[in-house]
Amino acid sequence: MVRTRLVTVPGAAIPYPFGGKTREVQIDLDANAMQARGLGGQDVANALAAQNLITPIGTQKIGDFEYNLLLNNAPTISRR
Repeated sequence: MVRTRLVTVPGAAIPYPFGGKTREVQIDLDANAMQARGLGGQDVANALAAQNLITPIGTQKIGDFEYNLLLNNAPTISRR
């Protein structure tokens, strides 16, 4: 609610929505299976880093309509 009101104030800067808990992922690796495939822990870390992209999404206003933009790499439902 604050961000939308700040838009109308001339010269005001809109703050980015930072904060909250930092996301953390823990992965258990099978050392024997990795060794059989010639992989190490750093190989797994590199593969995860290459796939962990932050892609901006939002809305697009076209005429009188505002459309939500969705991407293939961003899930809409969180599964546990």
